[in-house]
Amino acid sequence: MKNGLTDVKWRLVYDKLWLRFKSEEFRFEDALEAIFEKKKFSAEEVKYASKLLNEIEDNAYAVHTRTSYDQRIRLYRVLNPEKVSNARAVFVKLFDKASQRGMGIHFGKLAEEANKSLKWNYMYVKDSAVGFLTGNYRSIDINHISVFEKDLDGWIALFRLWNCQIIVNNKVVYESKAKAQAVRIHVDLDGREGVNEMTNTHYQLPEYAIAECLEDGEILDALAVMITNRNMGMGNWDKAIKSAKVHGVINTLGFCMDVINKEANKKVFSSELVEKVEKSVNERIETIGQKPEIGTSVNLDYQNLENKWNVKCYQASVFRKAVLDLL
Repeated sequence: MKNGLTDVKWRLVYDKLWLRFKSEEFRFEDALEAIFEKKKFSAEEVKYASKLLNEIEDNAYAVHTRTSYDQRIRLYRVLNPEKVSNARAVFVKLFDKASQRGMGIHFGKLAEEANKSLKWNYMYVKDSAVGFLTGNYRSIDINHISVFEKDLDGWIALFRLWNCQIIVNNKVVYESKAKAQAVRIHVDLDGREGVNEMTNTHYQLPEYAIAECLEDGEILDALAVMITNRNMGMGNWDKAIKSAKVHGVINTLGFCMDVINKEANKKVFSSELVEKVEKSVNERIETIGQKPEIGTSVNLDYQNLENKWNVKCYQASVFRKAVLDLL
């Protein structure tokens, strides 16, 4: 915002775009038609509209993605004005407090204040949850947060004001060179397991984080959560087993338990628990890690356990690392 006149102009254009498109995506050509209310435009008008769209994005009232078929083509989306206003209020409040103390704003504080002041609910998932559940054993630069769709525009605006990279449902909506950190927003809180059991810290519970990490091949993360939460009650492990079934990694879960016991040379996971998992073994073979190239050696240490659990493991070293680091 270079001056008051510029501020007024981009706000008027934003109002036009919001009334025309609401939350629908639109191309730059569509924006031109909405702004000037005609079909043909001069070079000066195109340049002027581009500048105003940049102003709208810089003030966190819009975002854009790029089409999969041509990265040069942008698809814009204006954000809900009420949500943006609320996000700005939260950001200014925290910024003023941090400035008074000579401190910066932390990602977690933004989320906490949004929940406290605006009742925007959230859950830290995957990498963020692993970091919390394992005492930051896994160092991360990407924060994963699951939110309700009705609050999405507010979350985007809040993190845009914080000026970090924002990814929504696997699409980059804002790139930043100012921060190494990024926020991945998953718009799936409505359908996530464990939402009703969220703790006050809003972190995904271990019984659900384990299964999701295993499904995505993030074995070290899964092992870290399993080991550091090994003493959670049998009721929680029942939920972990159920979740592993849903995500198609029940064989992998049992295999991981047996291998950890083998590497630690003690019963980290009880026979009762391992047997309970074994009752749900799936006939479909599950794979851990990438198959090695032809000519490379294959680790045979876990062959008996692979047969027991119907698993092919090409990532033996990760189990030893987890046990050495955490037990």
